[in-house]
Amino acid sequence: MSLGSPLTLRPVDWSDVDAQGHNKRRKRSSDDEEQRLADQLLGLSPKKRKRALGLPAVYYPPSLSPSEKLWRERYSFLHSKGYQLRPRYQPGWSPTRYGNGRYHHSGEDYIMQILPQVLDAIRRQDGLVVCVKMIQDPKKVKEIQILRYFSSGHTEGNPRNHVVPFYDTFADSFSPHLQYMVMPVLRRFDDPDFLMVGEVVDFVSQVLEGLTFLHENNIAHHNLNADHIMMDAKSIIPTGWHFVSHFCEPDGMTKITPLDRKNHSVRYYFVGFGSCYHISPKQMPLVVDIGGTDTDVPELSTSKPYDPFKLDIYTLGNIFYKEIYLRYQNLEFLSDLIDYMRVFDFQQRPNSDKVLRVWYQTRDALDEEAIEERPLRFREGVRPRYIYDTEAESQSPVTTRSYKRDISSIINKN
Repeated sequence: MSLGSPLTLRPVDWSDVDAQGHNKRRKRSSDDEEQRLADQLLGLSPKKRKRALGLPAVYYPPSLSPSEKLWRERYSFLHSKGYQLRPRYQPGWSPTRYGNGRYHHSGEDYIMQILPQVLDAIRRQDGLVVCVKMIQDPKKVKEIQILRYFSSGHTEGNPRNHVVPFYDTFADSFSPHLQYMVMPVLRRFDDPDFLMVGEVVDFVSQVLEGLTFLHENNIAHHNLNADHIMMDAKSIIPTGWHFVSHFCEPDGMTKITPLDRKNHSVRYYFVGFGSCYHISPKQMPLVVDIGGTDTDVPELSTSKPYDPFKLDIYTLGNIFYKEIYLRYQNLEFLSDLIDYMRVFDFQQRPNSDKVLRVWYQTRDALDEEAIEERPLRFREGVRPRYIYDTEAESQSPVTTRSYKRDISSIINKN
């Protein structure tokens, strides 16, 4: 993949959104227009009002949920640790009356949290938007240890290391059993959709190299699914995006305009290590567990011990099959690789090193110039996930998307 000019994520400043929920970069409606719109909408039933606004359900209701109240109670504590939550979670917050000046009930502070254990914050020292994850299950504290290991020492700078970077960790001041972990804000690997065959080739290479490196360090992810492969999208969305309404800029209303991966390289990461295994090379790699969320894995239909490293091979192959191969045309070269990774008997299934070597052979046999310029097309009956305002929209049939909310884009769904 060719590299474009280096881009950095613009730090978020909540002053971009004023006390009334207006985006200061947009010309605002007059007070009379706001009042007229509010009166019209209040005269409609809730169902008709929602249809008139055309907004995703994530904007309703404005009041804090029980899980959000937990974060509000910790606003000052997190601030003391160097992290500032959005205005919605400030003590004494009340929702803006007229939203952002265009739609009633559509200000940034109306956007509610979806997953209770994760929330975004601004790192006060540099304005970087980060993801703060609350870990309540003592069994999942090992996730902190895994990320800390891969973000230090000889593993940190290894180009094959695709474990999500680790920034910080600390214990809760209210409940000692709670732990916090701070990571970058990422997007699901296919949001926005792939546009070119070469982008898929780059994705497959990165994640197979990352899985091989993970296994070389004796870690089996044990829950690889499409929600646990994320993308650092700073290069293709330099404006940044809202943590929940990820199809918008940080103000929660301005639609993002992604750039293409072809000229702006991205990096993919594994997240969600709460169910992982660390198995010494001296041990037999056999476990008895539910094995994550992919119910297609053959060995999970029995109660017999299985190899969690081989489970990773199958589940990653299943991602290639369901999320890429079945969605796009012009990817016939992935067929043999997918079959190789989805061998029914885990004892006959190849390890990650063998899979990577087979992939290198397949990739090297491709015409590099041809795949860089070959556009992807959806298979018949496949619908795009979102519509973004991109210049490539008129050039490729893959860019058409709907604005339906997809909560799987939020990091570390467990």
